[in-house]
Amino acid sequence: MRVLLTTDGSKESIAAMRAASRLLSSEDRKVDVLYVAPELRSPKSGNIARRSMEDRVAAETRRILGEAKGILAEEGIDALTLSESGSPANVIMHDAEDYDITVIGAKGRDTRSAAGLGPVASRLVEHASGCVLVGREPPGDRGMRMLVPVDGSAGSEQALDTLSSFFDLESAEITLLHVQETLWLPYEPPAEQSRESPDPDASQNNQLSRELRLEAEELLAESRIRVLEHHPGVTTSIREGNPANEILSEADQGDYDLVVVGAGGASEMKHSILGSVSTKVAWNAPCSVLVVRVQE
Repeated sequence: MRVLLTTDGSKESIAAMRAASRLLSSEDRKVDVLYVAPELRSPKSGNIARRSMEDRVAAETRRILGEAKGILAEEGIDALTLSESGSPANVIMHDAEDYDITVIGAKGRDTRSAAGLGPVASRLVEHASGCVLVGREPPGDRGMRMLVPVDGSAGSEQALDTLSSFFDLESAEITLLHVQETLWLPYEPPAEQSRESPDPDASQNNQLSRELRLEAEELLAESRIRVLEHHPGVTTSIREGNPANEILSEADQGDYDLVVVGAGGASEMKHSILGSVSTKVAWNAPCSVLVVRVQE
């Protein structure tokens, strides 16, 4: 597993590195840490001023990468340090193609908003072709708690397959969640229908709800087999409502360390819907989020 950790020296990127170190499986793990320095423009004052700026950027690069290497060493990781210059979003998007997973902090050091994602993290979540881990506060000493929404889509199935590749599941508590979207079929009974008369539409809606519930239970049972059939730490849950809202509600109430959510590829017809759920979860979750995108 090739892991690209990105850093800009911010506390958010440090939290993301620590979270990734503790969440991702250590088996066959190769870790590189990348800092993207600002691209220098030639000043009108000449070469002396440019050399001074280059020296300052080089010193800042060494400081940030040295700090990152020290933090990773504390987590038992000997990482290779890399530096490039240019637009952070462009550079990371390009380099991410060579890695199995890219790790980024929710916000960078220049992001002023207190919530959500910074511009670089947001672009990666929405457009990166591979897996993106938005790292937030790292898990403590207890076992890892993971929330995995499943809906039978290609993105959901790929997210399930990714679990065993990236994480040590034997010691984890895993909740498989299916959100059954609320039925909203309006019905107005005819004026001549008495209150005692049976409501045929309501009966049909109840039957449809029961069938959807059975389908959800079957999907969760299949998903459990796909993950770890007999693992006592794997539980299933069904909620009803808006998928993104219910996933965030469960993540907030369940004290999870990680949410693993699938997203569709750009050529998939459901891309806008799947993408909106994964993006909303990545923006608002109280914990780390791994976005697994279907490969083209």
